[in-house]
Amino acid sequence: MTQKKLQQDSEYAQYDLDGDGVVTDSELEIMKEMHEVERADRKQMHQRYMAWYALVGMISYPATIIACEIFGLSNASKLLTDIAPTYFIAAAGVAGAFMGFNAMSNKNAPPKK
Repeated sequence: MTQKKLQQDSEYAQYDLDGDGVVTDSELEIMKEMHEVERADRKQMHQRYMAWYALVGMISYPATIIACEIFGLSNASKLLTDIAPTYFIAAAGVAGAFMGFNAMSNKNAPPKK
C-alpha cells in the first residue's frame, strides 16, 4: 500500500512535521496533543482574566460609590450600596474559585525537573 503524498500548498501541510510530504499517524497525534495544550492554555488565560477583572471590580467598587457621592448622585450611590454585599460575594467567589482550582491543579501536576 502506498502512502498519499500531500498536494502543493495543502492545508494539511502544517501537520507534516518532518517535511517528507507524508502525514503519518504519529505526526497527527503530536499535532493533536499540541492543539490540546494550546486550548488548555487559552482556557487558563481566560480564567485568569476573569479573576483579575473580578478583583479590579472589587477594588474599584467603593471608588465608584464615593464618586457618585461627590458628583451628587445620591440615588445611584444608594443603589450601589444596596447591592454591594451581593456583588462582593459573587466577585470574591469568582476570584477564590480560580485561585483554589489553580492551587489544586498545581498540587496534582507532576513536579518540574
